[in-house]
Amino acid sequence: MPQLYKTHAMPFAQLKLANLYAVLRLRQQIFMLEQQSIYEDIDNHDQLSWHVCIYQGDELVGYARARETDNGQMAKIERVVCAASHRRTGLGKELIKQCISIIEQHYAVKNIMLSAQTNAIAFYRKFGFEKHGLVYDDGGIEHIDMYLSTL
Repeated sequence: MPQLYKTHAMPFAQLKLANLYAVLRLRQQIFMLEQQSIYEDIDNHDQLSWHVCIYQGDELVGYARARETDNGQMAKIERVVCAASHRRTGLGKELIKQCISIIEQHYAVKNIMLSAQTNAIAFYRKFGFEKHGLVYDDGGIEHIDMYLSTL
């Protein structure tokens, strides 16, 4: 990843208001406006998550969150997003690597799960994620659950 990017990972309590605003704005720009996916983005999971933010200067250009699920047996990677102008630069790869690292450091889980848009299956397979179950509609976009064993 080029040196012009800075990566910060932090739990919710350490997010400054300006960071949180940038996160919510980027997620809205990509998921709701660009992809026209209508869903409840602010879902009360942000407070329980680690947030990986990649900046170019003062601009948030990549984001993902990682959290432990309710039962403590699994962690989830969610809301993986890169600004359109920064796709295919390695940001997505860095986001996933950072999330896996955070999960390994902070959670004693057996599996990591994510809900992949079907056009991103090959990308997640590069990290060892495997498809599980059937394709389903999530906010008007086809998704499939994928799992990675941490054992």
